[in-house]
Amino acid sequence: MECYQILCCGAFIMEYRRLQMSKGGSFLLSLPKEWVKANGLTGGAILKLAAGEGGELTIKAESAAEIEAGMTAVIREGEGLERQIRANYLYGADTIVVELGSRMTPDVREEVNTSIHKLIGLEIVEEDAGSITVQSLLQPASMPVKSTLRRAYTLAANMHREAERAFAHRDTELAGSIDRRDDEVDRLYFLMVRQLRLALRKPSMTERLGIKPAECLELRMAAKYVETIADYAGAVAASVPRLAGEDPGQEAMDAITRLSGVAYRIHNNAAQALFRQDVKLSESVLAESRQLGQALAAVNELITTRPPRLAALLDSIAIYFYQIGAQGIDLAELVSGATV
Repeated sequence: MECYQILCCGAFIMEYRRLQMSKGGSFLLSLPKEWVKANGLTGGAILKLAAGEGGELTIKAESAAEIEAGMTAVIREGEGLERQIRANYLYGADTIVVELGSRMTPDVREEVNTSIHKLIGLEIVEEDAGSITVQSLLQPASMPVKSTLRRAYTLAANMHREAERAFAHRDTELAGSIDRRDDEVDRLYFLMVRQLRLALRKPSMTERLGIKPAECLELRMAAKYVETIADYAGAVAASVPRLAGEDPGQEAMDAITRLSGVAYRIHNNAAQALFRQDVKLSESVLAESRQLGQALAAVNELITTRPPRLAALLDSIAIYFYQIGAQGIDLAELVSGATV
């Protein structure tokens, strides 16, 4: 049981209310109807929460002046619909209206649905015979950029580890599950791009996003490196079924696994250096770049005697792992470069 102070018209109402947990794991707390009515609030209203010392939480109705009016984008061309929806989402549109009239076929509706499911926060709020209105229900500051980056990195790093395991054991079932997590990393990446573009257009938003204006470019690049790690892990996983019936030889398999291990250590240390702004750790990562190249060279020596088709497949997998490590080196350079 928690005690909450609720600010209402300049006076404090002290009440005890029981904290509830939803089936999805979220925590819920009901508000007094009198306070809601007194502040002219309805469902969907924005509230400002401020945590104080000693477990205090202040809840305040957000003033209309503090809420930025959302942008509306109208799409009237059916070609490249997914690309258009994504572009408007990344640019920061809060409402996207797909207005095609008689061209609004069932296939188009399905394409809209598929497109918005790849983007965090978008939902269809209105639909008629000739148009669909999509709205972003996620407030920009509700997911701090750095927290989103950490989440994306954790997913990408796990994808790498599981892609390595799928390769080492030729586990096609595990390989198939990796692709689905790549979609989630993409969703987080698109959300970060949207937030950072908003921060660049509206510098006043940076505090609400938990960042400083000077960090926007660095975080945008870091987000891309993390998304690329996930892409290459997905490429490794997609290559695993092609190894069926092949005999690469244990030496070659072990050499590629060692290359993957070097790559993982590099990007894991680089990510920690970025999150902690640890220049010394980032410099130790940069010193390992030679080891990454040596591990790739060791693989190349072992696969030259394999049949051409198999050698090409092993070479592509080795390059994917090498590129994962290279993204880690780029992450480390962001930290070292920030001190120059």
